[in-house]
Amino acid sequence: MRSRQEPESRCEVRWAAEACDHRHDPASSALITYLTCSALTSINIYCEQPYTSADGNRVAILRRRDMSFDRNWSLLVADLTTLKLAMVEQDCVRGIGNAAWSGMILYSTDEDLVRRLNLLSLETEELSLPSGGMLNDMTVSVSPDQRYLALGRVTGTPPTGQIVVIDLEAQTECVILEHPELINPHLQFNPRHGRDILIQHNRGSKLADDGTVESFAGAEGTTHFIISRDGSNRRDLACGPPFTLSSTGHSNFVADTGRIAWTTHVSTSDSSLDPRYPEGNLFTVGPDDSTPTVFAAPEHRFIHVNVSRCGRYFVSDSRPPSMYSDAGVLHSASLVIGNLESGKYATLVSDIGGPSGGGKHTHAHAYLTADNGNVIYNAPTLCGATQVCAARVPDGFLETLE
Repeated sequence: MRSRQEPESRCEVRWAAEACDHRHDPASSALITYLTCSALTSINIYCEQPYTSADGNRVAILRRRDMSFDRNWSLLVADLTTLKLAMVEQDCVRGIGNAAWSGMILYSTDEDLVRRLNLLSLETEELSLPSGGMLNDMTVSVSPDQRYLALGRVTGTPPTGQIVVIDLEAQTECVILEHPELINPHLQFNPRHGRDILIQHNRGSKLADDGTVESFAGAEGTTHFIISRDGSNRRDLACGPPFTLSSTGHSNFVADTGRIAWTTHVSTSDSSLDPRYPEGNLFTVGPDDSTPTVFAAPEHRFIHVNVSRCGRYFVSDSRPPSMYSDAGVLHSASLVIGNLESGKYATLVSDIGGPSGGGKHTHAHAYLTADNGNVIYNAPTLCGATQVCAARVPDGFLETLE
């Protein structure tokens, strides 16, 4: 049973009762609750670095009117115990980042301010970045101790990609890596210790003279590597060509094991799997591995992956091998939870409401809360506003995967 007591809040933060229970999923009996029901589009931000509190009770949400042309977001906080929604900043957020499951959210505003929000107290503090820098995207990563920021940027003539680490305490900025193909690095500090950063490398990508992306990857395909926070000790990983098909770019640290999990693309013509790995398209790998380990689930085509805080489980959206039904209707995506140790998996949500494709706001971007009690995901529609949902993991569900 949920407690219906009012959450703590500051007087200037407004709360609203917007959420509603929707249904019990037929595959798992998971209770699915719409945390948002506005006519505007709401998203759970991104699954690689869950924007949720350490106790699993609160999650951050972004909302805006026009996903194609509006620049500013509103920042909201949903409380999973009361099902109330708080408005923290309205129509002014430009960039955002956090440390996974920390409950501390960094964001910048259209007034060139950088703030840090505590999801539990809803208190904010203003921060200074060296040279007055801003957070201009949603792939900024924060170290678990809240001291360092890692961000990617494209700069220079000819333009090139840079990986920058900012020390908030010393107020210093250091370019730790530079390469013209680091156009979409999806940086992630290791969520446990923060000494390492996971980086996406779009090999063969091209930048135009003005710094815009002409192509996201070439024949070399997308891969990932790990580097120390100071730019030393690069560890290339056996993912992407020639080891597997190109990575989708969606990846996660597996707790503090030094390993990552990621998904690969499938055949563009028939959605078939890599013939070298007919068991599936979700893999794990570590720096010392000459070949990756496939997670066997041949009936699934996994897309966005999130590994739980404990490192034992993953959740991913999945489409079946056939993109369309016999009637020619595009299949909706499901959400699957798997145990990386046992190899067992089960469907938690059989239909998220859309195919998890198209504009980024329609992607499921599912993640497990810190307590593994809920899966937070975007519920898209083919026409209409995406909403943020919570699927409560039923009692005993994870035990069936042991």
